[in-house]
Amino acid sequence: MSYALWGGTATVAVTDPDRLAIARAAVDEVVETVDAACSGYRDDSDLARVNAGAGSGVRVGATFLEVLQVALHAADLTGGLVDPTAAGGRSTAGPRNRGWSAVRAGPGTAYVPAGLRLDFGAVGKAFAADRAAASASAAAGCGVLVALAGDIAVAGPVPVAGWPVRVCDDHRLGPRGQLPPGQDVTLRAPGGLATSSLAVRTRRLADGRTATHIVDPRTGMPVRGPWRTVSVSAGTCVDANTASTAALVRGHGAGGWLAAHGLPSRLVHGEGWVHTVAGWPDDHSERPGVRVAG
Repeated sequence: MSYALWGGTATVAVTDPDRLAIARAAVDEVVETVDAACSGYRDDSDLARVNAGAGSGVRVGATFLEVLQVALHAADLTGGLVDPTAAGGRSTAGPRNRGWSAVRAGPGTAYVPAGLRLDFGAVGKAFAADRAAASASAAAGCGVLVALAGDIAVAGPVPVAGWPVRVCDDHRLGPRGQLPPGQDVTLRAPGGLATSSLAVRTRRLADGRTATHIVDPRTGMPVRGPWRTVSVSAGTCVDANTASTAALVRGHGAGGWLAAHGLPSRLVHGEGWVHTVAGWPDDHSERPGVRVAG
């Protein structure tokens, strides 16, 4: 089952077709909870209120605090390459500043220094995918795959043949209905897979150059490569998304960094050639499954 969500496509798949409606209801509940807490497109979200109240403590719900802790942990693990205070086309913390280290979370309260803004785009969807898959699997009593606009989480028993997934730059079909360039892989265990890409959600600058939606916190400028797309498999979707985003920001040396952490990954260069590390499967043809793009 696929449907539009958050400017992309959501997919819910189950090992028992009779339990699909139950799984979908559980996914919808989690998505609404995360959206109400962390959406950057809602004036009434906890995120909007925290940003509006920057410089003072703001009362927030449990879901917001969970996502905030995940985002701060991702920043810590990556040395700030994945920074929840880097947003809006420039790092709101300024180049090479550790804006995320000044954010504070207490019981029911979040504090962001004046002049900073939070953006959970890098980890919010991944958190929702992990939580939704776990909740749906528990409710439906079967294996579940949840894909939320580029972020995949698998929970519960996996089909004997695995979950077929297609990783690619862009989830949209071509003008003649053809699949976008990519690779078909099979997920054979619970966990997460995330794809981050510079090939989608771009914008044109005043000087005619194209800017990407991912900001390098070290410079405050949009990331420009050399990799255009990175897909990572990990124990959770949050871990996979953190690594794929950090790899794009890191740029040169990203493959070695991913390999050193034992994360199976597929990196697509701006010129189109592909580099894989840490046991990512060789390209092969299978029945195309869920399309996963950044």
